Amino acid sequence: MQTWDGFRALMFPRLGLFAATLLTLLTCLSAGPRYSSRIVDTEAGAIRGVILELNSRHLEPVEAFLGVPYAAPPVGERRFATAARPVPWTGTRLADTLPSVCPQRPPDLSNQTAALELMPRARYEHLSQLVPLLANHSEDCLHLNIYVPVSGSRGVDAPYAVLVFLHGESYEWNSGNLYDGSVLASFGHIIAVTVNYRLGILGFLKRDQGERSAAQSDVEAALRWIKHNIAAFGGDPARTTVMGQGTGAAMANLLLLSASARGLFRRMVLLSGSLLSPWALVQQPDQLRASIARQLACPEEEQQLVTCLQQLPLDILLQVEISPPRFMPGYGPWLNSDPTTLHETASGHFITTDLLIGTTTTESYSDFSAHDIEFGFEEDQRNRILRTYVRNAYIYHLNEIFSTVRNEYTDWEKPIVHPINIRDSTLEALSDGHTVAPLLRLAYLHARRGATTYFLHFGYQASDGDYLQRLGSVRGDDLPYLLGQPLVEGMPYFPRNYTRQDIAVSETLLSYFTNFVKTGDPNEGRRGAVDKTRHRGTVWEPYTPSSQLYLSLVQKPRLKNHYRGHKIAVWLNLIPQLHQPGDDDVSMRHHHFHERENHYYAGVIREESFTKRPSKKLTTTTTAITTTECVLPANSTWVTDSPVISKDKETNIGPTFSQAVILGAIGCALLLLNLVLFLSVVFYYRHRSKRKNACEPEEADIPLPCYGKSVSLPDLSLTVPPVKVPPKPPVRTSSNPPGGTVKKRVQIQEIPV
Repeated sequence: MQTWDGFRALMFPRLGLFAATLLTLLTCLSAGPRYSSRIVDTEAGAIRGVILELNSRHLEPVEAFLGVPYAAPPVGERRFATAARPVPWTGTRLADTLPSVCPQRPPDLSNQTAALELMPRARYEHLSQLVPLLANHSEDCLHLNIYVPVSGSRGVDAPYAVLVFLHGESYEWNSGNLYDGSVLASFGHIIAVTVNYRLGILGFLKRDQGERSAAQSDVEAALRWIKHNIAAFGGDPARTTVMGQGTGAAMANLLLLSASARGLFRRMVLLSGSLLSPWALVQQPDQLRASIARQLACPEEEQQLVTCLQQLPLDILLQVEISPPRFMPGYGPWLNSDPTTLHETASGHFITTDLLIGTTTTESYSDFSAHDIEFGFEEDQRNRILRTYVRNAYIYHLNEIFSTVRNEYTDWEKPIVHPINIRDSTLEALSDGHTVAPLLRLAYLHARRGATTYFLHFGYQASDGDYLQRLGSVRGDDLPYLLGQPLVEGMPYFPRNYTRQDIAVSETLLSYFTNFVKTGDPNEGRRGAVDKTRHRGTVWEPYTPSSQLYLSLVQKPRLKNHYRGHKIAVWLNLIPQLHQPGDDDVSMRHHHFHERENHYYAGVIREESFTKRPSKKLTTTTTAITTTECVLPANSTWVTDSPVISKDKETNIGPTFSQAVILGAIGCALLLLNLVLFLSVVFYYRHRSKRKNACEPEEADIPLPCYGKSVSLPDLSLTVPPVKVPPKPPVRTSSNPPGGTVKKRVQIQEIPV
């Protein structure tokens, strides 16, 4: 009886608590969305948002405005046109539902066997969750999703800094709807905005000789709308940061070179992508347009082609087949000039924008098949993969570039290498070549002009992650932690159990990034929740051409320098010197691979070119340089300024104060040692000179020689006492003595008197 009473006393209160919790949950679900009490007036009309309660007692609710139009619907005659101002509406618009995504063609996952030949298994499972969320698409898709702290304009940090996120994955599919910015807004007290912009043929069909695609005009229109309207939401338009990941980072990088985007943002974050990556730009957009015209039986002339495509159904447009070379984009933006030259000569907006750049450990994970990732491959397959990349990414001296890459990423100390190790080195080579090295080149070009630059390596991987532990973090692993998913046990689309370590890493990353959005310094205004962790005191120093410091976030943040120094130097110093057309009389056959048959390659390859590409270098013009710019000498280039590092060594850098104390103590000790050595040398030579003078006759006792007449000389037969001569110092074989003075060696001869 006592046992039953104890059991009843223990369990009944818990059952009551569970029932109350379940009743509360059902009540919230049946009540529908909780609308915001305020109405925000925009230039196009009034809107009302909804209140989102977050699954954390430490985070305040967020006011979300979903599906806010920032441009007119690009339909009918506006298909392929640049973005226009949104159409005004009357009344109050309810912004309570995620909008339709832009028309797209996601990867085909219907045949799992065929799909696994193109991607790893973990990638296939991830896409299986994403693709169903992209089914509802419409051409009327130019919308924003805005997440604001619930305190609104009454908040302590108001007006809030603004973070605009451009999604990645591909130029052909994805949507900003999949990236919930509510935790970013609540944790960092900022306004988070996600953007939908046109993709594929609708976003990247080249219409004329201009450099702006329809997708780029969409992004600029979104930023222009934010500049004019975000103050009504409690935001500060003067503190707008654009953040892009993957292909979204390349789209953001375009804004740094666009004159029409000046004044639309203050800071920028580029994750796993930049315009300097080979996959970022379409090299021949005119040929792509001609291929589309032939497939759809339309005229190739620009205006007639656009008119023809505007009359075709959307489904027909989405069925166009594009087979780009492996590792290269099918659709995408383009430039009429060399992107490296544009960054080297950029001024004004490029220099005044604060820049934060981030990368993961393995950026090339999705470039391989499931079989390659699970079992590895032999050297022959490695050579085919690298040869395919070199042929598609470069034009000149392909044999030399291929040999350089293969030599650098081969373990010559092991005569027999396991296929898994060959796979790892190939992943490393492609990651460095098509993402990491271009990002570091951009960081250098930005920092050498005196601009504020930060570099991040996100290497953390959860213990129960979806990818192999030995590969480290892969592209996209940083996004869940940056969006704060561990703080709320995952997003609605991707629920997951996170550990305390995962939460600590997410809080650290959120703190650094939101501080950068607010002030341009990731170290300012650290939140108390983060300062109480073991990560307190880690100061993220800026990246400079001399120090090349970066923050490595694995288990905990550490400051290091020269990320993957030696291998990156091969891509940034040696390969650019090899990739030169040579003299005018050099035939293009000299640059082609010796191996031309298809079985020497792994994937689609581009056709061999028998004419040299026209130079995209900018012509030199004389312009006035303002005093606000920090300009290097004219002979400063990436190749000459970048040191070739002989060791791939990452030195841990401690806190700034401790480092200064240690360096000061070492300097004083060295100064004291040098002073002692100097006094010893002076005393030695003075003592030696006195002893030598005591043993030699005075100069007056030696008669001067007389020339032309005979004289009688006194008897010089002297009895000289034995003198102990100090031993001679060892003779240095170096031609440069430590003191920098070369003493002449005098040969003394005996002259008969």
